[in-house]
Amino acid sequence: MASSSNDPDSLVTLRFHDFRVERMRHWWTLLGEDDHADIVGIFGKFPPFMRLQVDRGLLEALASFWDPTHCCFSIGEVDLIPTMEEYAELLQLDSPFSETPVIPIQGPRSNRCLEKYLGLTTAVLRPEIARPEATWRKANISLDLLTKYFSRSAFPARLARDFIAGKKEWKKFRINAFKIAFAGIFLFPTSAGRIDLGVIPIVFSEGRSIIPAILCETVRSLSYCRRQGEGVPMFCTQLLQLWFCSHLQHFYRLQTPYHFERHTVSQTVQIALPFTGDSRAWALYLLDLPLSGWAWKVTWGPASWMPWTHCALFDGVPLPGVWGCTGYYPSLALRQFSGVQIEDIWGGRLSEMVLIEEGSPGDSSVTSDFVEWREGWTPFFTLRPTVRPGAPYSLISRSLRVSASTGQPERVTALERELEEAQTELLSLRLA
Repeated sequence: MASSSNDPDSLVTLRFHDFRVERMRHWWTLLGEDDHADIVGIFGKFPPFMRLQVDRGLLEALASFWDPTHCCFSIGEVDLIPTMEEYAELLQLDSPFSETPVIPIQGPRSNRCLEKYLGLTTAVLRPEIARPEATWRKANISLDLLTKYFSRSAFPARLARDFIAGKKEWKKFRINAFKIAFAGIFLFPTSAGRIDLGVIPIVFSEGRSIIPAILCETVRSLSYCRRQGEGVPMFCTQLLQLWFCSHLQHFYRLQTPYHFERHTVSQTVQIALPFTGDSRAWALYLLDLPLSGWAWKVTWGPASWMPWTHCALFDGVPLPGVWGCTGYYPSLALRQFSGVQIEDIWGGRLSEMVLIEEGSPGDSSVTSDFVEWREGWTPFFTLRPTVRPGAPYSLISRSLRVSASTGQPERVTALERELEEAQTELLSLRLA
């Protein structure tokens, strides 16, 4: 079991901003069936999210039980962790994995990128883009800008001069605008309640899954709020609540595999919570739940799970997101797939992100672009050199052979010992 205070008096305070749900619902009704199909192809069965009532007391209690070291919820004797497989199944999306992860870059945070996807002129876009810093890193726009031009059933003729090509391809731009708005409001909300332009490369990366980015920002934001004791939930609160409730027997008894084969999200949204109250009341309720009150497996999952718990030469799983990159260790989730509690396997190890430098034969998802992006964005994780036993010494990059960290002689000593063991094992394999 992961470590956690389990103290209902030490609760996290979350500050929720207005999601402008009603405006997004209205906009959705103005789109046609073909538009709906296009959008669902990216975000999955998301429409019911727009009518899901987020229980703030529950979310604050969950944030209080979040263990930022092991990246899991630790509630009494229960450890749960959201996984990419579960999120993908919940939204009924295809596999959350691809040859290369979606890697946001600084370039798309510009008015040029908005011109491409919205068709609006520079004169219109420039004044609407807020840049908190000198760079474009945190550039953002308001939902008002998008609804003004695209939350309509027909082209706004009186605003024709604001478009580069007038009415041409306006319907395509309307779909693009909704995608950007939904991602920026529901999936990757900001503390200011505006739409970060960093969602654009994620939304329009064809053939790439958005699930890793959704989970990345969930892990990052929960960890930040837990450490600070307060904060704005900069992740999809609706999806997290939906996932968590699916692991309660209260929901499990009301779910059937056939029932959820086509209506996973919509039907879960209609099930009332087993309890209501503030964060302290929720915390006490969850702590008092017996093990029989939890459901390790979910009814809407496939008959056989194949969890992705690590990458080649990685200790965990790299998760690139909108505002950087993080790593987590989903091995704790094995019991969620098998339905059996397993012993703690962490051994006090910190939740660190491990990246393979150039020259190392890493996983196919580790590219030079990924490394370059990570270096330029100073993400919130700790680099830790690591070597998998049996790896040929010649194929291990110099940065992995010599620790780049200063003031950590014990780390260097441990790494040298691992290298010696790897060389010895390699020699024995050659002699066999």
